[in-house]
Amino acid sequence: GVAAPGITELAGAGKAATIAPVARQCPRCATVYGDDMFFCGHDGAITVQEQDPSDFDRRLGTQLGDYVLAARVADGAMGRVYEGRHVESKQRVAVKVLHDEIARDQVAVERFKREHETAAEMDHPGIVKVIDFGETGDGSWFLTMEYLEGEELSRALEKSGPMPVARLVRILCQLCEALDHAHSYGFVHRDLKPDNVFLARSEQGDEVKVLDFGSVKLQMETGAKLTAFGTTLGSPYYMSPEQAMGKLDVDQRTDVFAAAAIAWEMATGKVAFEGANVGQILMKIVNEDPAPPGQLRPGVPASFDDAVLRGVKKDKTQRPSSAGELAREVVKSLGLSADPKAVAALSQDELAEQLNSATPPAAQPFGAPEAASPAPSTDASPQRDRATVRTMSSPEEPAGIPPAPSKAGIVIAAVAVLALVGGLIAFFVLK
Repeated sequence: GVAAPGITELAGAGKAATIAPVARQCPRCATVYGDDMFFCGHDGAITVQEQDPSDFDRRLGTQLGDYVLAARVADGAMGRVYEGRHVESKQRVAVKVLHDEIARDQVAVERFKREHETAAEMDHPGIVKVIDFGETGDGSWFLTMEYLEGEELSRALEKSGPMPVARLVRILCQLCEALDHAHSYGFVHRDLKPDNVFLARSEQGDEVKVLDFGSVKLQMETGAKLTAFGTTLGSPYYMSPEQAMGKLDVDQRTDVFAAAAIAWEMATGKVAFEGANVGQILMKIVNEDPAPPGQLRPGVPASFDDAVLRGVKKDKTQRPSSAGELAREVVKSLGLSADPKAVAALSQDELAEQLNSATPPAAQPFGAPEAASPAPSTDASPQRDRATVRTMSSPEEPAGIPPAPSKAGIVIAAVAVLALVGGLIAFFVLK
């Protein structure tokens, strides 16, 4: 489907509601067209989505900066996403506008500003392009971004579960290349998750765009973190142990941890650290190691397990020192000798052919065709909003899954939760 960048992060802890296609109308001659007619056939004017009388939008059809808000795309807890058109060039963009109540939150506005400033400084095809930032004139704020067609990685995982290996590797290599670029500027994302990895469509396959640099931190920065309470506690699955413990020495290896956790999820179809609540998730991040992906997905070579699990080490000094190093280790673990950038440049079909002939240390080539899908798992353990794994079977208690945390581990995790919550309380009291 068609989606604008940033839909899911605008939704906060929940999911954004996509607006169903409706008719469009020329604001000059009032001619009505279908939703796929962007310009009037009579006068060339930008057509505007017809209003829903029961849900009137005061901004629809108005102009923000140099862009006309032509259609509503999606709604979320934090704001609304519009399709915009440049008044002269007719360039199509996505415009994110904060809800009025969110626009009164200084932290949310500062995140918006930082997202614009950071993305404007980094010019990379793997990072979504942010074009403009400003006030709406009625008390809110907007960001203008490139318009993307595709879906977030989170939605792709919900639909497919475990990904074909060629797709997994292309996504990871592109993601790590974009992260390396950001890190070269001293920027650490700090909120990397499948919701913030957009998969644009192309003939080659997925083209990765990293979203939402609003939580970015300069590696040498000592100022307050611009992390809203709901965002931090609403998406803790990919937080590094140092983040979960409330430590201040966050560097690029925090993003490496998140990228490795995402790779684990793409391989297995499940999140690496599950829990019924934030406390349980943080306890696991601090105290437990996820099972090797090969225990959940037969045919995964032990070398792939090692590469991914090294990326989620508790001690950041034991992780790959860069995102690029993580990608190189994963590529090598699958029997490929190419540089990750070269792998990312291949089409998914070309990469699948190379994987089929590769010889990683496994009983069968990792790129071999996937086995037939078994019935969905009946595991009732609490999960994030994810589809049940459909392309593999997993025993009720696979060998090697870490035992229940010790009392000492529980104490450590409790300290981690208290440290995080205490830090947030202090931030909001002092901000």
